[in-house]
Amino acid sequence: MEITKEQLLQVEVYLQHKDFDFIDLNVEVLDHIISDIESLLVKKYSFDNAFKITILKWEKHFKETSSFYLGFHYSESKIVVKKAIKMFKPFYFLYLAAYILPVIFLKLVPIQIAIAFAESINSLLFCTSLVMLSYLVFIFFKTVNSKVKTTYRFILKTQYLGLVLLITGATMGVFRENGEMNPVFTGFICGGFAIVFICHHFYKKHIEAIKKCKIL
Repeated sequence: MEITKEQLLQVEVYLQHKDFDFIDLNVEVLDHIISDIESLLVKKYSFDNAFKITILKWEKHFKETSSFYLGFHYSESKIVVKKAIKMFKPFYFLYLAAYILPVIFLKLVPIQIAIAFAESINSLLFCTSLVMLSYLVFIFFKTVNSKVKTTYRFILKTQYLGLVLLITGATMGVFRENGEMNPVFTGFICGGFAIVFICHHFYKKHIEAIKKCKIL
């Protein structure tokens, strides 16, 4: 049994009161809520009762929560966090691998090159890091100024503190004064590059979601 347009409006108003305006999830959540109501209507419940029962069921999904993977200091509704974790988890392990593996490798197999060559590489990495930082600043302002909420935008918000790795690695230099690679700062800069890749990926997803919903 399908609900009427007036009843649909009542569901939409409920979502508005919850400030749930994530464009990549709104339609999906709306469909699920309507489906739950209609399944109760089939069982001869009145719309009012079906609506109240469904709201009680969904209240827990709109409560704010946080996650270990995204950082406990970043919170959002449980629906958003759950989807964000599902999408971000593989990139979380990529980020860890980008930092940890170079450190372990260089601890086991120290690498040392000519001092002049090491200085050139440090300078190149520093310049590359500046370009990447500029790109991330661009992503930050574009997502903030868009004022359009997506799960991808929420993920991006949780990643910017990782830029400390990129800045530290580029500033301190991958190579020491004697030409030996520093395991810790090499891990920092590799982790920083991973953050740039992650932000680039989710920024593209954010833009795609906006275009799909035809929001300018």
